[in-house]
Amino acid sequence: MNYKGLIFDMDGTLTVPAIDFISVRRELGIIEGDLVPIIEAWPEARRNWAWRLIEQYEDDVRSKTKLQPGVHAALVKFRQADIKLGILTRNSQLGVDALLNILDIEFDAILTREHTHIKPAPEPVWEIVKDWGIASAEVMVIGDYIHDIECGRAAGAKSCFFANPGMTSYADLADFTVSTFAELEALVFS
Repeated sequence: MNYKGLIFDMDGTLTVPAIDFISVRRELGIIEGDLVPIIEAWPEARRNWAWRLIEQYEDDVRSKTKLQPGVHAALVKFRQADIKLGILTRNSQLGVDALLNILDIEFDAILTREHTHIKPAPEPVWEIVKDWGIASAEVMVIGDYIHDIECGRAAGAKSCFFANPGMTSYADLADFTVSTFAELEALVFS
């Protein structure tokens, strides 16, 4: 086992993808590009409207949150192996709290979009590993979107793309690719 820490994205990684980002982008009028810096560059009134819209989409799916198959069992095994567990998400703390209510696993670090730095910046990973007292190279960042892969790689961690059926693939940018938590277990414990 080569990993002392695993840092997970939330939506589409720990949970089955539920937010309709195509509709979010359409309503915001942002067809391409990173939503966060674009929204943050807008005037305050428009920026506030955009975040309220995104929060409404998140609220709409929160009660329908479904865990990826095998996620709980895998996280328990990682915890039993003394691997640190983290969540790094662009979702809100409210979204993470809803997940934790159904997941019932303790995480050693949780950083949401309310944090000073967000993915794809490497700073969140650096902050987590510093707190954990381990090196970035001893950590894997697992996620289903390009920001997860870029964040992990920029921080000096390994990156693992979590492939969901029918979604865009970023496998060619990641160090590893899995499509189930059973595959992730095999990778972590190989």
